[in-house]
Amino acid sequence: MKKLLATVMLVVTFFTLSAVTASAAVTNNTVKVGLRYGSSVMESANLENAQGSGYAFGYFDGNRQFVPMGYTDVTTITMTPDVWGGITVTVTGTSQVVYTCMDSTLGVMPQDPGGDPITWFKGYRYRGGFEYTCSNGGLQVVNVVGLEDYVKGVIPHEMNGNWPLEALKAQAVCARTFACRSTKHASYGFDVCATVDCQVYNGVSTSTPLSDQAVNETAGQCIRYNGQLIEAVYHSSDGGATEDGAKVWGGDTPYLKGKTDPYEAQTTIPNYNYTVTYTPTELTWVLQNSGYSIGNVVDVYVAERSTLGNVTKVVFVDDTGKSLTVTGQACSNAFYSTTLNKNVASLRFTISGGSGGGGFSVNGSSSLQSLTGASVISGKGTLSSLQEGTHSAVTSSGTVTLSASGASGSSGGSQFVITGTGNGHNVGMSQYGAKAMAELGYTYVDILNFYYTGVTIG
Repeated sequence: MKKLLATVMLVVTFFTLSAVTASAAVTNNTVKVGLRYGSSVMESANLENAQGSGYAFGYFDGNRQFVPMGYTDVTTITMTPDVWGGITVTVTGTSQVVYTCMDSTLGVMPQDPGGDPITWFKGYRYRGGFEYTCSNGGLQVVNVVGLEDYVKGVIPHEMNGNWPLEALKAQAVCARTFACRSTKHASYGFDVCATVDCQVYNGVSTSTPLSDQAVNETAGQCIRYNGQLIEAVYHSSDGGATEDGAKVWGGDTPYLKGKTDPYEAQTTIPNYNYTVTYTPTELTWVLQNSGYSIGNVVDVYVAERSTLGNVTKVVFVDDTGKSLTVTGQACSNAFYSTTLNKNVASLRFTISGGSGGGGFSVNGSSSLQSLTGASVISGKGTLSSLQEGTHSAVTSSGTVTLSASGASGSSGGSQFVITGTGNGHNVGMSQYGAKAMAELGYTYVDILNFYYTGVTIG
């Protein structure tokens, strides 16, 4: 704990001076980052000067400019909501009041004669100011910070801060674009949260000289498609190919098009290959506790892949013959369990131990669970209907006998083994792919133009 300096006591009471409105996006190159909100609001919130001395109290106007109303040179302060709906500021660890705000929202701006204040909050150091709002019986805490300082706080959490500069620059442009486009938390009055739900951000505590350089050298640059900011999604590694956003999340996003990735294989990627096993009992528990309607699982198989080889449809079958089909990102998410500490890391995998679909392969990708109603054209052009049973087909290597196994109620065995490559949703930029491209001499512009289709950077 730092030694308190001589304190100039100032108690100010004021009513609402400006309405706090929900933010639509980054304003005036300033980002509002939600540090604590919703169920994570705080009974009280502390600040301590890490660099500088004292604080100004006031509010942030519609342009996110701070308007000061009072000051203190106390270096450690605590904000607490009062019973009248306002906020009281005390010297941390005491009942000594240094500021009283009768509004439900209070702005606090750390002071530093050197012009670069840095403040401790919950074990991390932050630039910029703070905005406190009474919410759910506690305080919502928002960091109000310059866009470039925000990006500097994101990069080393989303990518190794010592990776090649061009990879870090690509990540910086993605992070900046995400922040400038985001309206996900507008109802709370801020732009982005500080967790994986948006982008991980913990102030300046873990930035590196190289990651800061990447931000400085791309300052102000974003990714656009037809002049509009894109949804700059990214993931750790794609396992060999990215995927169309439409196949993972639905909709049609022209700049999120999948493609074979030749770069990942040219760098070292930890845990690139993975194997995870589930018993039928475990899968039943995972699915039912995730809200899926299914009985005791006896079979699971990949029912469909994209032309790039990524899984786009998985079918689970229970002991009554009922099937559950999941598509898109649910093909991996459906297996996720924090209790079992198991998950399928990507959309690029195979499943063994199941029936494989209990049907016939058609054109090497989709499959039929039943031959009833299907027809085949013979070499003479004769069209014949097929029935269940055993059939033969002539391949380039000779005649092969095919037999359909019934999918309904059939057991895939005592366990299902899932083997895959990659980590993430496979859409947009592969971070390890970016690293590999940078190591091969490509620039950040090359990287972004490879992983996002038809975009401009600037």
